[in-house]
Amino acid sequence: MRRFLSWFLGAIPRAPKRAGLLMRLYYVWGEFFTYPGRACAALFLFSIFAGAFAGFWAAWVFSGFVFLFFLSLVPSLFLTAKKTKVSGTISRIEHATEGENAYVSVRLQAGTAIDCVWASCSRMDPSLAGENSPELCRIPAGGTGELRVSVRTKFRGAYRIPKVSLTVPEIKNMLCYPFRVGEAEILVYPRPKKLIAFSFLTAGQSGMAFVPLLMSNFMRGLDFAGVREYREGDSLRDLYYRAFARYGRPFTKEFEGERGAGVVLVLDTRARSLREKSLLEPMIRLAAGIGLWLVDRGILGRLFVCDDEISIAGTHAESALLETLARIPRAEIYTRDKRARDKHAREKNARESELWSPAARPMGPVLRVGLFAAADPLVNKQVVVCDRPAEPRDDTLFVPAENLDAGEVSL
Repeated sequence: MRRFLSWFLGAIPRAPKRAGLLMRLYYVWGEFFTYPGRACAALFLFSIFAGAFAGFWAAWVFSGFVFLFFLSLVPSLFLTAKKTKVSGTISRIEHATEGENAYVSVRLQAGTAIDCVWASCSRMDPSLAGENSPELCRIPAGGTGELRVSVRTKFRGAYRIPKVSLTVPEIKNMLCYPFRVGEAEILVYPRPKKLIAFSFLTAGQSGMAFVPLLMSNFMRGLDFAGVREYREGDSLRDLYYRAFARYGRPFTKEFEGERGAGVVLVLDTRARSLREKSLLEPMIRLAAGIGLWLVDRGILGRLFVCDDEISIAGTHAESALLETLARIPRAEIYTRDKRARDKHAREKNARESELWSPAARPMGPVLRVGLFAAADPLVNKQVVVCDRPAEPRDDTLFVPAENLDAGEVSL
């Protein structure tokens, strides 16, 4: 129940779809005021309320002085900060796992001499918190520099940063002017559950299709791909004696296998109720652990999200898997976008059959991860994340969500 309530509160939208007057005032407050300026402005507003309700004349006098002080800062802002010529480009974006920090690097070019400048990210999703980069001081005209903005993340997802800017303060350091650099997108990957055992994959009659994939010499090609550490069951003929002599521990040579061969991993993100929607994030973390387990053994052949196939050919399979999981929309109580509502209606109509319908019939064994069990003739094995324990079957494993709270799981 506590898990459901925490998801329910987190699924409530924290920001409007379109910025209104109050949001634009909030943007001005965050982008054009420094920390000392915000403290002074907050004290100014407090003095107005104190003088209005308590009848304290000294508060009105203080408010008048603060108001005149800010009036003097406006010309200073346009005569100092806005007269500065500076440009920049986003040079690098470092994605992160949920709960960690992502980074946006900005390369700046000074058109005039700059006394102080820093980079910042603003107008982001409320679940993100940006920290200004360390300041660069005394940059001559024509000089360059590199600034790195830290963004604290909380939830998985693909987030757009509408405004990345280079900020120059005015001479009294109360106000500042942000020079727009551009916009960026950061990916927050799910925190994968480490899979320490996966005996369910090869258990029973339905697991016979997966047994050959775990053989050390299965799909052995002719092209040398690389070297990895020895795992139990590897063929002795693939031992790399040079690495063993150098590091003192066994290593195994890897060869490229047949393209497209391997396990077909299907992630079914459809949810039929609010209870199943609350289990979407634990299911994605489990799917990330299962996918990385398959990638580590080189047997992930194809990847599907519902009926859409994600291409992992020609790219690093691990990064393609994590990026795909990061871009899956988070479950919400209701959908505000018309396009999302139409897609939700199509998925609701497709739930009547609850069958997986890919465009091309898979050649390898199919492993499905979902929120409910489906009787699908194309699926060999399926892992179902649920809120209460159920009796496992030969082809279906029910995993309670509370069992996924630990960092390591065994299936």
